[in-house]
Parts: sequence; structure tokens; C-alpha cells
Amino acid sequence: MENEAGVQVAGSESEIPGWLPELTRAELRLWRAFPYGETVEYLSGDPELDDPARSAEWDESRTIRSSVIAALALGACKPVPGRTAGVRIIGARVVGQIELRHGQIDVPLTLRRCRIEDTLRLDEAVTKSIDLTGSHTGRIMAEGAHVRGSLKLDDVHVNGGPDFALHLDELAVDTDLSARQLHCDGPLCLIGAQIGAVLDLVRSKVHHPGKVAVNLGGAQVGRSLLFGYAQVHGQLRMPGTTIDGMALLTGTHISDVAATALEGEGLTVRGDGFFYDGFTAKGTVSLVGATFGGVLTFRNAKLATINKKPALHCGGMQVSRGLYLTHGFHAAGEVRLIGCRVGGHLDLLGMAKECGPLTLYHATVATIRDGGADTWPAEVLIDGLTYSAFDPYLPGKERIALLRRQRDGYRAQPYEFMAAYYRALGHEEDARAILIEKERIRRVGARRLDRFVSVLFGTLVGYGYRPLRAVFFSTVIQLAAIVFFIFQRPTQIHPGDHVVYYPALYTADLFVPIVHFGQADSFQSHGFAAVVAMVMPYLGWAFGIAIVAGASRALARAGSGNMLG
Repeated sequence: MENEAGVQVAGSESEIPGWLPELTRAELRLWRAFPYGETVEYLSGDPELDDPARSAEWDESRTIRSSVIAALALGACKPVPGRTAGVRIIGARVVGQIELRHGQIDVPLTLRRCRIEDTLRLDEAVTKSIDLTGSHTGRIMAEGAHVRGSLKLDDVHVNGGPDFALHLDELAVDTDLSARQLHCDGPLCLIGAQIGAVLDLVRSKVHHPGKVAVNLGGAQVGRSLLFGYAQVHGQLRMPGTTIDGMALLTGTHISDVAATALEGEGLTVRGDGFFYDGFTAKGTVSLVGATFGGVLTFRNAKLATINKKPALHCGGMQVSRGLYLTHGFHAAGEVRLIGCRVGGHLDLLGMAKECGPLTLYHATVATIRDGGADTWPAEVLIDGLTYSAFDPYLPGKERIALLRRQRDGYRAQPYEFMAAYYRALGHEEDARAILIEKERIRRVGARRLDRFVSVLFGTLVGYGYRPLRAVFFSTVIQLAAIVFFIFQRPTQIHPGDHVVYYPALYTADLFVPIVHFGQADSFQSHGFAAVVAMVMPYLGWAFGIAIVAGASRALARAGSGNMLG
């Protein structure tokens, strides 16, 4: 048999297996082209009519039965030596289920801009590259299949059922799985799949509201996951997924979920994670226990909670080079970073002011980059937070505004750690200001009398952290008392004794603890002066304790500094 160019071709009608039905003209064209790997086009030339969505208007000249395609793919027709055989079709309507389960397919399978009316079954098949670009299909079932090449589903429209639309669990693809602009009416399942290079789902649309729409649980991607500008109506699941390159979800929208929009528990990304520039999730983004080898950025992302759960839940997450919640990042709910470990920056510069609470309970961060307290949300929980530096450096009094935003009442650790941070930088005055604030906040909920004493104690001696202030007030009190007792001379207890009255020694006898000059034993005040004399010892003990406490703290800090030196 000769082709249209007059060349002898293989695959004559006598070579067609008898178990196949009589082939139509359209099927004969495919049969004769197969041994040479030639592409058979069934297009009309009218772009609108050639749209697979209008396949109902296509006539019999564009119709191929699925059994013919399966027979060719599984070796019913021998290839011509020296040529690469293959099923290569453009613009046909395929009727019936394409049954290739458990098959060994040694030729490429290309059905571009076709209408596959039923299911494509590839479960546990081993095949060469598959290209369905621009086609409209029923379900695609390829559980446990192995594609020795690439799988192209670009611009494919899949009309699935309630359980599966794309069932690709345990699928192995040696190179890329490309599904750009995929439209999937039903769930996409890639549980345990192994993609040798890139998994590309850019601008895809998956519709399975209220349930799991995309499931990548346990999948392994050899290079990168590209999932940017996609629309996922339903949950995106990635628990235990491993991505050796970057994970790109820029501009992706996730909606129509019951509670959790993105489930990424135990996700491992050895490169960068990009959830930025319009990434939107209407439900919790959970990255509990996830690991990112590069940066993780939520720049200008919009997250919203459902049922009062966290908008971003990252407990135990590890990020090697920086976490960015910046440039308009907004979370309508709690941002929970309990126990996170962040190398590089935790960058909050430009976070939306109306964000929900930020929880950094027992988190560890290399550097916190912000613009002062106004950068942070109105409520924070930083108990147990440890860090090496703030960027930029701000005086301690400006950092106190952040400590005052602490949720759930007084916690000592944030004050103590921040004071130690300033002390390590050699800014002792800043450290003292923070510790004084700590004592003030600690006493806010005390009884009225205790609060009065606290205010007095804080004002006079800075809760013992400002011993020089105590020395100053002690000196002022004693000088005032000396002047007072010059004019309010006490009465000598035993007039016959020859004792000389000295106002300064009498004042010191009353005020200075332990030291005794004998004046108080020989002279006694009366009236209002007696009240002053009675109060003086209490003031002396209070100021003495404050001075000793302050001196002890200073000596302890000096000693620890010498040991470190």
C-alpha cells in the first residue's frame, strides 16, 4: 500500500488484527500513519469549530474508537525500521474508554486538542511520553503508572466524577509533569507520586468545593513545584511532600474549604517557598513541622481564618534563610509560629496593622527586622522567644512599646531576654529601663495598697535597678531632716547628762540602719517631730535595701562580664 506521496507504507488492511472491528476512513488514516510516527490532523480549519468544547458538532470523519488507539499503543501494528512509531493525533473525537491498564507502551501517545469522551485508563502501565495538550477528557486514571518521559496535560479540561477526576496516585514520571492551565472538575490526586523534574500546575483550576481538591500527600518532586496563579476550590493537601527545589505558589487562590485551606504538615522544601503577591487562602494555612531550606515569603499574601482557627499555623517549622511577612501581608486571624526556628531574618516590615495576633511562643530567630512597635500587630505572644539581634537597632525605651503588647498578661521572659540583649551590646541603661518596666507591669494587677507602694518604690529607686537614685533621695531626705531637727530640737531625756546635741548625728542615728551614734538614746522628739523621727528608720531601711540590692546586681553583672571575658 502506498501513502498519498506514492511511498509504500506498512500497516495494510491485511495486517489489522481480526479481533478489531472494521476500521473507518478516519481510523485507517491513523493506522497507516502510526508506523512512521506521523501526526494525523483531523482539524476543519475553523478555529471555533475545532474547539473540543464543540465536539458534538464534529462528523464521523473526525471520530476514532478507543479500541483502535489502544491496539496501536500496545503493539498491534509494527513500526517501520528507522522510524519512531507513535500515536499522534490532533483534533479527533475519541469514543469509548481507552483501556491501557497494565500495558507496556513503547511508543509516545499524543492526543492534542481532542475530545476523549470516556476515561483514559493507565493504571500500572509503563509508557513513553504522553501529550494531551488542549484536549477535553473524561477521568484519567493512572495509579501506579510509570511514564518514561514527560506527561503533558497543558490546557486540558477534565470532567471527572465525585471521587476522582485525575487519579494519579503513586504515579512515576521520569521528567516533567506539565499541567499548565489545567481545568479539572473534580479532585486531582497525586498521593505518593514521584516526579523526576518539575511539577507544573501554573494557572490551573481545580474545582472540588468543601472537600480535598488537590492532594500531593507524600509526593516527591525532583526539582520544583510550580503552582502559581492557580485557583483551587477545595483543600490543597501536601503533608509529607518533598520538593528538592522551590515551591512557587505566587498569586494562587484557595477557597471553598471547611476549615483548612492548605495542609502542609511535614512538608519539606529544600529550596525557597514563595507564597506571595496575591496568594490568598480563605482558611488555615498549616505548615506544622515543615522545613524550608531557603527563604519562605508571604509578601503581600492575604490569609483568613475560619471558625476562629489560626490563619497561619507553623508550629515547629524550620526555615533556613528567612521568613518574610512583609509588604502588605494580612492575616485575618492568628499567625501562630510556636517553636519555629528561623535562620536569617524574621521580616515584619510592612505587615498590615490590622493583622490578628502574632504568636512566637518559644520561637528562635536569628534577626528580627521591623520598624519598631508599630510594625507589630496589636497583640503578640513572645514568651520564650529568643533572637540574636533587632534590625534596625532601636533604644530600649522604644522596644518597651512592643513588650506592652504581650497577650495573656505578664510574662517575665520577654523582659529578661530583651534586657540581656541590650546588656550584651553594652547598653546598660536600656537594659535597666526594660527591667524597671518589667517590675511595673508585674505589679499592675496587685491590690491598691501594693500598687501605691509599687509606684512609690519605682519612682524613688527604680525598683532597685537605679541605686544611685536611691543614694540621691537618701541624701536629700537626710539633709531635709537635719534642717528640720535644727528647728525642731528634741528634748534631752536625762537633763543632768553632759551630752552635746548634733542635728546631723541625730538624723543619721534615726535614718542609717545598724550604725549607732547614741544621739537617739539621749534625745527624744515630741509632737509632729516624733512622727518624723518614727518614719525615718523605715525610710532608712527601705533605701538601704534598695542600695544594697542595686550594688549586688552591679557586682554580679561585673563578675559575669569578667568571667565571659
